[in-house]
Amino acid sequence: MARTDDINSTEKLLNVIRGAGPDSPDSDSKKTRVSKPAKKTAKILDISSAKHAADKKRYTIGVDFGQGFIGLAKTIKASDGRPMLIDHKIIRYDHLTSKNTSEFNNLLKSALISFCGSFSNCSIWTMMPAGEVNVNYLKVAHVAKKQLENVIYWTAKKEMAFDDKDSIFDYEVQKEITDQGLPKYLVMVYTAPKAEIDKIKLLFSNIGVPLAGITIAPFAIQNIFRSGWLTQDEETYASLFIGNDFSRIDIYNRHDLVMTRGIKTGTSSMVEAIADSFNEKNSNARIELNEAKKILFSLGPDSEKLSRRDAGYNLREDEILDMIFPVWERLSRQIERTLQYYASSIGYQKVEKLYVASSMNAYNPIIIYLSDQLAVKTEFFDPFSGHLSYTGADSLTLSEKISMVPVLGLSLSDNKRTPNALFTYVEKNKELRVTRINRGIFTAFAAALIICFAALVYQALEMSNLNSKRAQKERELSAYNPVLSTEQISTMAEDVKKYTHGNKKYAQRYLGAAAIGEVASITPGNIKLINFKVGLPAVTPQPAAGKAATNFSEDVILEGVIFGERDMLQSLLAQYVMKLENSPMFKKVTINKTSYTTFRKSEILHFTLNAQVG
Repeated sequence: MARTDDINSTEKLLNVIRGAGPDSPDSDSKKTRVSKPAKKTAKILDISSAKHAADKKRYTIGVDFGQGFIGLAKTIKASDGRPMLIDHKIIRYDHLTSKNTSEFNNLLKSALISFCGSFSNCSIWTMMPAGEVNVNYLKVAHVAKKQLENVIYWTAKKEMAFDDKDSIFDYEVQKEITDQGLPKYLVMVYTAPKAEIDKIKLLFSNIGVPLAGITIAPFAIQNIFRSGWLTQDEETYASLFIGNDFSRIDIYNRHDLVMTRGIKTGTSSMVEAIADSFNEKNSNARIELNEAKKILFSLGPDSEKLSRRDAGYNLREDEILDMIFPVWERLSRQIERTLQYYASSIGYQKVEKLYVASSMNAYNPIIIYLSDQLAVKTEFFDPFSGHLSYTGADSLTLSEKISMVPVLGLSLSDNKRTPNALFTYVEKNKELRVTRINRGIFTAFAAALIICFAALVYQALEMSNLNSKRAQKERELSAYNPVLSTEQISTMAEDVKKYTHGNKKYAQRYLGAAAIGEVASITPGNIKLINFKVGLPAVTPQPAAGKAATNFSEDVILEGVIFGERDMLQSLLAQYVMKLENSPMFKKVTINKTSYTTFRKSEILHFTLNAQVG
């Protein structure tokens, strides 16, 4: 990465501080904020009307625990889907108050109740220290969707060597890439200690506040870009946070966090450098670290200046800069190595822009120095730059705006775009299964409803059709009015009697033949009939009018023999009698006589049966 000579860079920066060069902050206000866009007039939204319109919607609340303060931010989705900041609040507390005291719990609870109102329509997000979370990136081969989860888990298990008992594991498939000619998935994976998560959950549980999510600062900053709160033309950009005991650089590509690294250099290193340098030059008037911190935090236009009673009051700004310059140089070299490593080994792209946030107040010379050393467009991370929909931003200083970056990012959290230690891929899979079951149930009920509706329509059409037919028949019936006389009825009755008598005569004529055929079909092969008699009655004349017809029946005599085993002969005869009884032509079948006789050296059963036909 290109960089200028350290001596020339230092002299240039000192000239800026002294106001001797053309780049002096006092000479041109537009150059004091590197890459800072000019402020444009815009229509200011009425916050009270926005609140009234969004009363029944769901808010997302961000809770940030800073050094000696609690930051709160509340956002909501506007009608166009973009996020809108409704309110923010910073609660500063005494340095003696810690998170492990009931005093702090009461302060947090009262602040959240006052800020949120009802928790039922709020999703509350907070974050854990980024140093406690291990973020890594894997290149996973294309596999079936059902197998992808297991492949990611076991690959991460091999690379990161975490214990499921002590840590939670989660992942996010970012995009498809080509690695050495093979298609692969780029997957962001992270692990977080369960003890730290339980500690945060216990804090909110003790004050009776429901917690929706826990994330880390790099993911919170990622929300600012993923949600569309801020947009930029650069494809690859980075965020640098200079904290008290450490710094952190996060690199993003197209709204995705692709690298994060902690740097063991922070404002405490600057404070120590001021104290050591001051005490070395003034052995008779030594200063403590808290006094050195006050000297450091007096820099910048938003800072509280030193009074005559404060140590270091007589120090010029360039003298203070000389004390902290070695720390800046060490910080810039670590940042430069990180950016070079990303460009050469991971993303193969140069970082085009660097956003800077710090726990100390905004101090423009550090922006100038980093921009000059890194040859990267650098500016303070102002989340309200070009975003004038929040009227409360007008009353904030640049330092206060920068301090709102983490809490604003938390308030833009959503399970769809924000990694959540309370809602990992395991919970997402459970929710997906429940959603599929509910969708299946809904689909089944919808199908049943459609079927019932179709049946109802069919029944209505059928009823309408039947009503039409009934009306037609009623009209036909009303039009038909036959006139019947007594003579016509008597004639018709005589015709019916003649027809019935003729049918009976026909039946009696062929009844014998029918009986013979029925017996022939029923009689098995081991039964031989010797004699078959059917008594045919005489043809009776037609009964006189007014007298009932006499029922005649014919008698049948069957004589035969049964062949077979002696023990089975009686049983075979009984079966034969049952067959005759079951025939529709015979009734009252009785055995008249049975006897055993010998035929061709074997015993046979001789029998005689009587039955009636009809």
